[in-house]
Amino acid sequence: MKRLGLLIAFVVLAGLGYIFLSPHLNAPPAGKGPTTVAATAPAAGSGKGRSAAVPSIVAATAKTEDVPITKTVVGNIEPINTVIIRPQADGVVMATNVKDGQMVKAGDVLFQLDDRTIRATIEKDKAALAKDQANLDSANQDLIGAQALSSQKINTQQQTYQALAVVNALKASIAMDTAQIQADEVLLSYMTIKAPIDGRVGVVNTSVGNFVRTADTGGGLLTITRMAPLRVSFTVAESDLPTLRDAMKERQLDVLVKVPGSKEVIASGPLNFVDSSVDTASGTIVLKADVANDDGALWPGQYINATVEIGTHKDAVTVPLIAIQQGNDGTFAFVVGPDKKVIKQAVTVVETVGDTAVTTAGLKSGDHVVIDGQLHLQDGSSVIETVADVDTAAPALSAADAVAPDPIKTDTVQ
Repeated sequence: MKRLGLLIAFVVLAGLGYIFLSPHLNAPPAGKGPTTVAATAPAAGSGKGRSAAVPSIVAATAKTEDVPITKTVVGNIEPINTVIIRPQADGVVMATNVKDGQMVKAGDVLFQLDDRTIRATIEKDKAALAKDQANLDSANQDLIGAQALSSQKINTQQQTYQALAVVNALKASIAMDTAQIQADEVLLSYMTIKAPIDGRVGVVNTSVGNFVRTADTGGGLLTITRMAPLRVSFTVAESDLPTLRDAMKERQLDVLVKVPGSKEVIASGPLNFVDSSVDTASGTIVLKADVANDDGALWPGQYINATVEIGTHKDAVTVPLIAIQQGNDGTFAFVVGPDKKVIKQAVTVVETVGDTAVTTAGLKSGDHVVIDGQLHLQDGSSVIETVADVDTAAPALSAADAVAPDPIKTDTVQ
């Protein structure tokens, strides 16, 4: 009983302590107001509480315009003229007048070979010519005498014929000597190796003291590459060939050349070559154009971006490329309706020119297409619209250039 009484007293004291301490335990920290619990907003459409926020979007206006059909592809620069210098006669290199990478002009002496032997041969052939010329002079005198005696019936006609034969044989020997001297002089000219064209020298593969032969194979003595003008070579798809041919019938097509990663046109030239056949392996056809390259901005073998205008999309509807979205069913754009609700509209894009999309179906001139805020939209969403005045016109022959928007003008509808 005594223990039961102690237990009851303990319970009573604990209850009194809880009642006394409870207000202090639930009080907020010093300096702060009472803690409140935010009420959870009811779901949209429940009819209770505030409605969900209407998303704000930026829209651009679709336009109708003529857009150039341009093709921008990766191509490369080719030299129009490249010459591999090889010896045309055997000999020892006596002098070199050229260095690696040097610019040369046509006619500049590059190498001098040992020409002493051929010069001696020419002198010997000239002596033989002089000897035969002296013999011919003597034979002519003999022929004159034989003809005189023959006319006086002193000698026979046969002696005259023999004298004439000697003269003709010596004339033939003189002609042979002359031809031999000319051949020796040509061979002598081979001993001085000159540049046949203007251009830049590659690696010089020989030096003084080397014996060079006409039978040597490989890279030759050196290579000269003409640096201006140069040729741009690139390919387009076989499907573009009909449009390209029609455009070539109407006007001269120009090719613009840009360095990859740059928008600056560094060279241009007329399209002057279309290959005679389509590559069946790749389904492409080779095009070429010559460019002046007077400033030396281009280099043979260099990769470039080549742009050519092959036609025009007449009265095409254009919108900023950023408005075009990719879905499971193809490309689409969000179009803002008169009631400020968006419509998910399927769009057919035939070409992109810079930051502009050229469409053939789905949009019409004057449509407002969403260019910012698409991630928050679905078909039928209400929006607060801001219209951006974006110039979608594509500059001619500039498919790689971006189109910068003009300043934005705001038209907000609540």
